[in-house]
Order: sequence, then structure tokens, then C-alpha cells
Amino acid sequence: MDQDTKVIQELQELKQKVGHLEDLLKDQANKKEKAGPLRIFLDAVVSLLFGLIVVGPVIVIVVGVLMVAASWLGI
Repeated sequence: MDQDTKVIQELQELKQKVGHLEDLLKDQANKKEKAGPLRIFLDAVVSLLFGLIVVGPVIVIVVGVLMVAASWLGI
């Protein structure tokens, strides 16, 4: 009987710990879903800079190579 009481107490403690972990996970999920205006602005600036610094020059190089190839072919 005493052992049953201990098991029940341990199960209640585990239930409380699991409930606490579930609350923490829900809070973490809510933080990920809610992006503030500053975060959105910073993401937009990073995307713009990436486009200007990386994608832009690559497109210029590709177009330049295509133009040189077209001039060699006489197009």
C-alpha cells in the first residue's frame, strides 16, 4: 500500500513536469510564429543586400558571357 502511494506521487510529479514542458514548447512555438516589424524589416534588408551583392553580379557575368558568345557566333 505504501509503495502504491509512492508510485502515485511520482506519477503526479511527472505529470506536472510534462505539463510544464508542454507549456514551454507552446511558448516557444508562439515566439516563432510572431515575427515583429523589426524582424521583418531586417529580413527584407538582408534579402536586398544578398540580391545586390551576390545575385546581381552573377546575372551580369552570365549576360556578359552570353553576349560574347553571341558576338562570336555573329548573331
